[in-house]
Amino acid sequence: MPRDQLSKFIFTRREFLWTASNSLAVAGISALGVNACGGAERVTSAVATGALHGTVTDLQGAPQAIGRIYLLLDNGLNNNIFADVDRNAKFDFGQIPVGKYQLRFWGGDEASVPEPLENPVRVTVTADVPSIVPFQIVRGTPDETVHEIYAGDFFFQDQPFGQPNATVLVKLGVTVCWYNVGSTQHTITGGPWGDSGPLSRAEEFEWHANVVGTFGYRCNFHNPQMQSILQVVP
Repeated sequence: MPRDQLSKFIFTRREFLWTASNSLAVAGISALGVNACGGAERVTSAVATGALHGTVTDLQGAPQAIGRIYLLLDNGLNNNIFADVDRNAKFDFGQIPVGKYQLRFWGGDEASVPEPLENPVRVTVTADVPSIVPFQIVRGTPDETVHEIYAGDFFFQDQPFGQPNATVLVKLGVTVCWYNVGSTQHTITGGPWGDSGPLSRAEEFEWHANVVGTFGYRCNFHNPQMQSILQVVP
């Protein structure tokens, strides 16, 4: 996506707490004490928070004012909570609920995090010390050249805009990469590729989409929770 389409999306502290409360509850984590009443949010108990921010540089350490950082839950679920990298090559989520998260750099068609550097990276937010996360990127190697699907606990999710276990549409000829962002092993089983075998955290499986069709697939360890569909079109 061109840089001018990376529109700014700003969460107030109250909006974030409300969003995070619902997200964590869906993931099976206790709610954050934020309720809605009569259409307005109200904080019903104190919420422990910590600061989360970071920087983006190239491999030589030069600041790179580009991209967007997504805040994922610890299980890898992407709820479209993000901070854009500013003109000083920094990003800032402000104060967020303490806990474990993952951060993913997304550079659209302009930049990406090169291997073997991890993306996403795991981070623990605490109340006492700010969590500072540095990303190193390279320009001219688009994130969009590979279609990335996360295998989390316990879902498949198209990145960065998809819904859990929803149908994913890709073009014939692209490379599809399933990346394990979860804490346990998963498989990518079904379709013309057959079976990936067990993938541990941070391991990936790639398939070159060389045939048109609609293909259901699953995780052998977590079926039927983890089922999805890949649709390849001309």
